[in-house]
Amino acid sequence: MRKNAAQRGLSGKGSDTGNPQLEEGICVLCGGRKTGVPAQKDFAIRFARWLRRTLGTGEAHSIACKSCLAACARKRDAFESEMRLGRIFAVLFFIVFLAGGVYFGGFGMWTFVPAIIGSIIILLLPYGKYFPKFQGSH
Repeated sequence: MRKNAAQRGLSGKGSDTGNPQLEEGICVLCGGRKTGVPAQKDFAIRFARWLRRTLGTGEAHSIACKSCLAACARKRDAFESEMRLGRIFAVLFFIVFLAGGVYFGGFGMWTFVPAIIGSIIILLLPYGKYFPKFQGSH
């Protein structure tokens, strides 16, 4: 007879229990195949796994081994601070671009479209240094 998650004492949300369920995978820092804390499945992780499945490469999960978990938390904090700065710069770029367009010649679609495109590019730049969040690391 199989036990469900509640009977095993698992809520399915590792960060809520403080004791995340360990998985086998490849550590994102040391690169070794180990058992560790899995990455939370956000958009970037789901996209990377879909891409690996589509390309036919290995289906190994991203994990952080016990020895690398603290360093992973620091790298994630750095990524999140870059995301906050990126949002601020994107909004400022949008406002300054539109204000400049209005000041120098009026408001039109050809002012609005580049402001949106530039803001989107600024928002996507921090994903060049993306680092996943791990269950129970924060």
